[in-house]
Amino acid sequence: MVKVLETSKSITSLLFCVGMVLLLLMAGCGGKAGLSSPQVYGDRSDSEAEADTTTREKPVLPDDSPRLYGNAGRQDDRRSDASDPNEIPDIDDPERAAALNEASPENRMLSYGLTDIDDSAAAVDDDIWRKFELAEEYHTMGVMANREGSWEEAQYYFEKGLKILAKLDIDDDSLITPEAGKYNALLDNFVADYRVTLRSLGTLESDVSSSVIVERFGDLAKNLESDTIRVFGGEHPEKITYDLPVVMNDRVKKSIVYFQTVAKNAFTKYLTRSRKYRPMMLRILAEHGMPSDLVYLSLVESGYNPHAYSWARAMGLWQFISSTGKMYGLNRNWWLDERKDPIKATHAACRFLKDLYEEFGDWELAMAAYNGGPGRVRRTIKSQKTNDFWKMRLKRQTMDYVPLIYAAAIIAKDPEKYGFTDITHESEVVWEEVKIDRCLELSTVAKELGCSVADLKDLNPELLRKYTPPDFKGYTLKVPVGTKNKFWAAYEKMPSPKETSWVRHTIRRGESVSTIASRYGVSQYAILDANNLSRRSTIYAGKQLIVPVPLDRNSSGASRSRSADDYSAKNSIYVVRSGDTMWDIARAFGTSVDDLRSSNYIGRGSRIYVGQKLKIPSTARNLKNKSQGSSQPQTYASSGSNSKSTGSGKVSHKVRKGDTVWDIARKYGTTSAKIRSLNGLGRSSRIYPGQVLAVGDGGRDYVIHKVRRGDNLSRIAQKYRTTIKRIISANDLSDPDELRVGDNLRIYTK
Repeated sequence: MVKVLETSKSITSLLFCVGMVLLLLMAGCGGKAGLSSPQVYGDRSDSEAEADTTTREKPVLPDDSPRLYGNAGRQDDRRSDASDPNEIPDIDDPERAAALNEASPENRMLSYGLTDIDDSAAAVDDDIWRKFELAEEYHTMGVMANREGSWEEAQYYFEKGLKILAKLDIDDDSLITPEAGKYNALLDNFVADYRVTLRSLGTLESDVSSSVIVERFGDLAKNLESDTIRVFGGEHPEKITYDLPVVMNDRVKKSIVYFQTVAKNAFTKYLTRSRKYRPMMLRILAEHGMPSDLVYLSLVESGYNPHAYSWARAMGLWQFISSTGKMYGLNRNWWLDERKDPIKATHAACRFLKDLYEEFGDWELAMAAYNGGPGRVRRTIKSQKTNDFWKMRLKRQTMDYVPLIYAAAIIAKDPEKYGFTDITHESEVVWEEVKIDRCLELSTVAKELGCSVADLKDLNPELLRKYTPPDFKGYTLKVPVGTKNKFWAAYEKMPSPKETSWVRHTIRRGESVSTIASRYGVSQYAILDANNLSRRSTIYAGKQLIVPVPLDRNSSGASRSRSADDYSAKNSIYVVRSGDTMWDIARAFGTSVDDLRSSNYIGRGSRIYVGQKLKIPSTARNLKNKSQGSSQPQTYASSGSNSKSTGSGKVSHKVRKGDTVWDIARKYGTTSAKIRSLNGLGRSSRIYPGQVLAVGDGGRDYVIHKVRRGDNLSRIAQKYRTTIKRIISANDLSDPDELRVGDNLRIYTK
């Protein structure tokens, strides 16, 4: 019996050894040597493409493990050096590999620690995280304005930040991704702090997001008197009719008063856009046999703006959320969002509303379900035993929604009667269509047609990039009327873009979405979104993936090496830059990766992101001699064009017609509260043309920064150790999230 047991143990040991050998052989086949060299889009020969696609049909699964931002668990299955914690990993940079090989085991351990593949992967640096940085800055500025009681200023910043998040629109079904976690946290913070602003605002500006209209009304409804409607002029010469069951009760009257007072500027703006899309909407509504007055549902939902967004992640003229949009045939990916396509979205809205009407048999309930969801209306009917909308107790926003639509219809059909006069209507949008089978850059098309890129974007609001989607056969591009023949005459000679904000990567065996993302220093979400994949999708060796990369990045995917002297920290805080790795940062400051992780609560296997702030451990050997300090660009003395420096070193501003305290504060890089304090102004104090205001200390120095490809305000602010708010103020930027290459920015350094 003993011999049998010993024999069994020997066989078990032999099998274990064989298994280990096989595992090592398999690991050797999947190392970094197998990573493909990326090819810039449109820059590969057909023979190379064919060579890469042969005998590689083995499926490769993306990394599906949860990766919570800054707090991911250990992922041993992704380690390239799991067999020996002291073994040097296979690194692309020859100089780094040589330095590691020459180092003693003790120094190796200190510099690198127990390694994960992400330790040597470049910091995630893609459009998504850059937009997060900028949105975060706007949120911070909005909160500061709230604290100072500068409500209009706060509204401006919150609206700018929310527009950035709306452009990202990260799916709810990816809640386990770092991008979704960051997006949700930012959106929640924006909504909470913006609501504080809204409760204090007296009026809503014309450029306010449409979602705010319904939100703000709910806060004010109780205080609006339904019998204070202001009526101007006589009766309308023609009898006004409705094909929705419009009524004039107290809730509708309060909605009219609201549009006449608090939301008058915004509603006026909506009326100016009313003729741009309404003829098209009316034609499609008639085609589906729907009431024509449903166009006013779109007015309340979006203000007739195809780029409108809501805090509930809805988008477009008819405000579809992503999941409902998909149900009704509206696709969304990295290249386009069909919820913003006026024609497709209107057709989808008609189908959705028709389904709701067929279920509830009542247009008021159908509209309520459009806003609050059919399930909620269904449950309310059952629990409250009524199908009369005016007797139902629904969510506040849904209860306000139908009265606002009726009020919008009443005013829009006779605007002069309710005080909306001298409306300058935008012209109806018209176009011609061309079907294309390859990717084109909008600037190239615009040049050939003799129009502007803005004209093409206005006709094609569904396009999210400055290109038409690649790999999209038969894409319908709208062009200005009268240019269709000119387009086809130039089509064959229009080049497809070669160097763009994406590259094509041919998948090799052993690769996953995770390893490809690490290779390029971008997030997994960016790759999945650009290729219209879910986190459960399978990718195949030999196929190609589009990888979105920042324009200022080397498309080879290799991280940029820096010397240890190129790192510095301020108050023991280091801000991650493009190309950084955990290994590089740890080595530069003389600490270990493990200590760096521990000090920042970063789990093993978690990636770092450009702009992320890392605390350097106090035990780091090089921390003292790496305190903040670098050569600064040449500086210049400056004062504003309408400013005057006094002998005491103070700067004054002579008020011009149209100036506001907020505008002046932005111009001089200060705050409204500080200007009021310097001049003894109260919250209700007015300023007058010719008045001289003290605006702060004089003699500030500045540098001139020339915008380069890939620059954004967040990066520029980090470079000069200033804030986005100061850059916006100093340069009077109207659209600061879209800089133009070659622009010169004035950056104040003190």
